[in-house]
Amino acid sequence: MSSRLQTVLAIANTVAIAGVGFTLLGHQRASDEAMEELRTQVRRTTASSDTNLAERRAAAETAMRMWAANAARTAPPARGQPRPEGTTTGDDAVTEEAGGDVPPPPPIRPPPASFEQSRTRVFNAFAAEPVDGDWSARASKTLDEAFRAHLPTTSRVKSMECRATLCRVELVHRAQTDHGAFLMNGLRTWPGSVFIANEAQEGNDYVVTLLASKEGTNPPL
Repeated sequence: MSSRLQTVLAIANTVAIAGVGFTLLGHQRASDEAMEELRTQVRRTTASSDTNLAERRAAAETAMRMWAANAARTAPPARGQPRPEGTTTGDDAVTEEAGGDVPPPPPIRPPPASFEQSRTRVFNAFAAEPVDGDWSARASKTLDEAFRAHLPTTSRVKSMECRATLCRVELVHRAQTDHGAFLMNGLRTWPGSVFIANEAQEGNDYVVTLLASKEGTNPPL
């Protein structure tokens, strides 16, 4: 092979190698540019995700603050603490709708009097009464007829006194059972009420004190 041909072949090989090099360099540059573009897109996506996450966090914090403020406004005051001025509850709203006319609570009733207190009141009322001659005479007759008809033979009337609206009677029985039988039948003809003020065993006698009130009246128990 002549030297000229060898020279031509060497130049051709050099050009081919250079072309391949330029081609590889072009591909490397394109690859680098593509990689840089990919990195840019990743950074943009990451930044967008961070922004969305921050926005979601801010929205959640705002919602929590609004919920806490609303809960503080609507929560009832603790027991023993007054409500802040200008606030109302459901009960207040119902009261306002009803016109604010809330009836006061009923008064507290005093406890009932004991038997001893009632007996003292009746005895004092009898002692303070004036004498009504007309009524006392009729009342004494009615009681006397009842005693004669129903009082056991072993029992007796120890004393009897009638005034304006009350009659005080003391009966003596031989036994407590006699008194029970008399109460069942003996005072049915009396039109008013009867208050048994005292029962006591005195020796062999069972003494009963009763007060009979006028019809239409009641003893001050």
